[in-house]
Amino acid sequence: MPIDTTTPDLLGMRLAHRAMISDTARFADLLRDIATGTTDCPPARADAIGDYLHLLCDSIHHHHTIEDQVLWPLLRGTGAVDVRDLEDDHAQLDPLLDAIRVRTRAFVRGATESAAQLADHLSQLHAMLAEHIADEENTVFPVITRHLDAAQWSRVEAAARDGAKMSFELPRMFGMCTPEEWERATAEGGFLLKVLLRVFGRGFRKRERLITGR
Repeated sequence: MPIDTTTPDLLGMRLAHRAMISDTARFADLLRDIATGTTDCPPARADAIGDYLHLLCDSIHHHHTIEDQVLWPLLRGTGAVDVRDLEDDHAQLDPLLDAIRVRTRAFVRGATESAAQLADHLSQLHAMLAEHIADEENTVFPVITRHLDAAQWSRVEAAARDGAKMSFELPRMFGMCTPEEWERATAEGGFLLKVLLRVFGRGFRKRERLITGR
């Protein structure tokens, strides 16, 4: 089946959303297990968790910044959707991301009580993101596909790549693919994408082994 190059392909944003939801849920569970003593957390594991959580906070903030600065102005130009509630969500998320960064630093330094606090913050972030993303995908995605063209969407995606840490983003996003999505995305991305996934995947999987203890 030929690839449609005339309308926006939202797969990348869908994968980014899935990764946010998955990461906030799994780290909330992991930190809760550490807090209760169900799971051991030697220094190497704490460092790996801390590294990931700082990257995750940066990733979520970057994602929302691109929406605020690039995507929302395009959507306002269509006159088809009001994004003020979504903007308000972003404003509420930023202080929580800052709190997670603070608790993460304390956790890595060995402040054991920070594990429980961090788990609570991550659970709160997960709930907020789940509601926000559901609202965004239900209200904004149809407007994007109906009113923006592929060139406009390419500008959004280019801005998202600029400033993103692709060695973090690519492995975690592509880990969210269904088999069919993987085939389509890697076919579109070509040889370079496959090479990047292979190279970046090594470091990503090494950190994941430390985080999961497997």
